[in-house]
Amino acid sequence: MKTNWTFRQESPKLRDKLVKSLKISPITAQVLVNRGIRNEEEANLFLNSTLFNLPSPNLMEGMNKAINRVKEAIKKDEKVAIYGDYDVDGITSTALLYKFLSDLGVDVIYYNPHRIKEGYGVNIAAVEGLASKGVKLVISGDCGITAVKEVERAKELGVDFIVTDHHKPPDDLPKGVSILNPQLSGCKYPGKEITGVGVVFNLTIGLRRALRDSGFFKNEEPNLADYLDLVALGTVADCAPLINVNRIFVKEGIKRMRDPKRKGVRALKELSAIKGEVNSFDLGFKLGPRINASGRISSAEKAVKMLLSEDLEDARQLARTLNEDNVKRRSVETSILSEAVSQVESNPEYSNSASLVLASSDWHPGIIGIVASRIVERFDKPTVLVAIGADGVGKGSARSVSGINIYEVLSECSELLEQFGGHELAAGISIRMENIDKLRERINNVISGYKRDSEAGLAIDCHVDLNSMTAELVTELEMLAPFGIGNPEPVLMARSVEVVSQRFFKDKHLRFRVRQGDKLNEAIWFNAFVKSHEAAKEPAQWQPQGTIRLPDKIDLAFTPEFNEWNGNREIRFRVKDVNTEPSLE
Repeated sequence: MKTNWTFRQESPKLRDKLVKSLKISPITAQVLVNRGIRNEEEANLFLNSTLFNLPSPNLMEGMNKAINRVKEAIKKDEKVAIYGDYDVDGITSTALLYKFLSDLGVDVIYYNPHRIKEGYGVNIAAVEGLASKGVKLVISGDCGITAVKEVERAKELGVDFIVTDHHKPPDDLPKGVSILNPQLSGCKYPGKEITGVGVVFNLTIGLRRALRDSGFFKNEEPNLADYLDLVALGTVADCAPLINVNRIFVKEGIKRMRDPKRKGVRALKELSAIKGEVNSFDLGFKLGPRINASGRISSAEKAVKMLLSEDLEDARQLARTLNEDNVKRRSVETSILSEAVSQVESNPEYSNSASLVLASSDWHPGIIGIVASRIVERFDKPTVLVAIGADGVGKGSARSVSGINIYEVLSECSELLEQFGGHELAAGISIRMENIDKLRERINNVISGYKRDSEAGLAIDCHVDLNSMTAELVTELEMLAPFGIGNPEPVLMARSVEVVSQRFFKDKHLRFRVRQGDKLNEAIWFNAFVKSHEAAKEPAQWQPQGTIRLPDKIDLAFTPEFNEWNGNREIRFRVKDVNTEPSLE
């Protein structure tokens, strides 16, 4: 049951400084140090940052050009189109910018390409269609950085183009009016980690300020804080690190989702059985997947409509439709995952390979990205899944592991690909069927040259005594939220803990009580059955469900939290792992 535990190196001097200057516990101070905090100023900013700490949008290269072109469109009453991607980041980008511009009185429409029929990014047919509707300015959201030919075609049709994107820029950039992308080499905007919706939000900040300075607002101006729920959704769902600017976006966004003004968010919360507070887990695993399902299974337009709906009943109906799409998505995902695992386990060459490249003509191209992530979790290898189309061209999704930049790996295989783009840990490709075997060999050779760290396992923030787990400490640790990529939940470890009682429920979860000294606490280990048997390797040796029992003494790795039920509130330990051979110290 015990995976590889790694213990973070303590920094007593800095920890003690933070304790004195911020009046926090040594445990919280050590967690801050573990998150890369280097001094008291950074710690204070981490704990107390607000919207006032956001960097100026004008630091983003191309911002002034973009603002001036939108102002011109407003002045000339031109028709503007928002061209957004079909994932959550693109959908929230579309909804945010459409709502903002429409509230300004702009003649604005939106367009999200169909994942299956059109594929990722800007396409020429869509550009021509928008031009035929009288559009004079297109603003992309979460896409467009590779749209060189498409932007050129727009120009030929008398349509200007502003690209807002966050994906890694290629050498050849589209020649539009402006490109807003913090990844551009000359961009001075410090929040390099922001997603597409974060870029769009910066555009709205800059545009509102410019319109205010020009006397545009005669009455009330838009409250941009009302859009932060969309920014938080897109940021978390796109698996962006929750640090720096993103941390502020998500922290402030989830505040506005407790009692959301947006009818679509309210409807989605109801359907997801989320009451009151929302956290990053809810965004990433409850709300986000339902929004994403529309773009994967059918059309992203339904999700955009839901987020823009002003009628609660209409929003509820759209949310139910998205939920139906998500149920279909899960069914298809299970089928693809089973076949992909079978491909790996039936091919002995994969056991020693540095990567996995799997393909099938039966796979749904909208689902393979999720499955690729599952394969990475299971086999701990960079993975590419390719859904081969009837025309012999495959749409692929790549996912990677820490320490291996999949975008750079694909760059070294570019001559085998029709298209590719993405991030360090995730990318999309287009490839001809006859090149898949060559890609498998090339990627494996490239990744074999990488030096990965030994298995990191579970990172322990610090050792604790269970008697120190007070309500004050748990409340203090909650100040470190929102948790996610780049800012994981604190993981504490208590040695030689006595197990007083234990009970399995739902055939996979374990609830037990632990004692250290005089203090008795509730602990819960979700998916304990699944996790303990994943380590067994050989399915034939797995025990029947519900037969696992912990010994009388264990080392406990956990995250403390408040558990509220029936009006009661108590501290509970959410278990990350246990060591059944406890240390004596």
